[in-house]
Amino acid sequence: MRLTLDTIHRSEDQLIIKAISGDKEAFGHLYDNYFMQIFKYLLIRTNTKEDAEDMTEIVFMKAWEHLPNFGEKKKERNFHAWLFRIAHNTLIDRYRTKKESLSLESALQIKSTNAEPEKIVLQNEKVKMIRKAIKMLDEISREVIMSRFFGGLSHKETAQLVGVNENNVRIIQYRALKKLNILLREQNE
Repeated sequence: MRLTLDTIHRSEDQLIIKAISGDKEAFGHLYDNYFMQIFKYLLIRTNTKEDAEDMTEIVFMKAWEHLPNFGEKKKERNFHAWLFRIAHNTLIDRYRTKKESLSLESALQIKSTNAEPEKIVLQNEKVKMIRKAIKMLDEISREVIMSRFFGGLSHKETAQLVGVNENNVRIIQYRALKKLNILLREQNE
């Protein structure tokens, strides 16, 4: 297993090196590898699928544009975390320019044609409760939860994204999950 992971990382490193030198095909492979993760992360934070798609394209355009500078700073040597930092900054830029509230609406909507109406209503209520509880977290806790559980980032990558060390991410995550649990219990009472 270790050999396989090393091979994957070497392969990705080679793609990054080729992409930095202007190889569009190599960047296309990186795009294919990371598109869905970035898209899901943005979908969770935006109002619509279309907004998430547009913003994902912007993220990759910015990544292509700034790729020659990738890895100049020691903390930016993780391509995955670097892309998520670009996505995070793109969200902030969008929020500042459009003054829209970013929410979990699109990602947490239940769409099922086969489910019984009662189950759909119950699921929608649960989603509303979770959404409400997440919104009650402070900004950094919310970002850690979103990055870890919706973005699929590791503790290390989340630390790079939010600008704290890895141990702090673990502590923030633990406290945020504990608080979410309390908030959800309070909502059920």
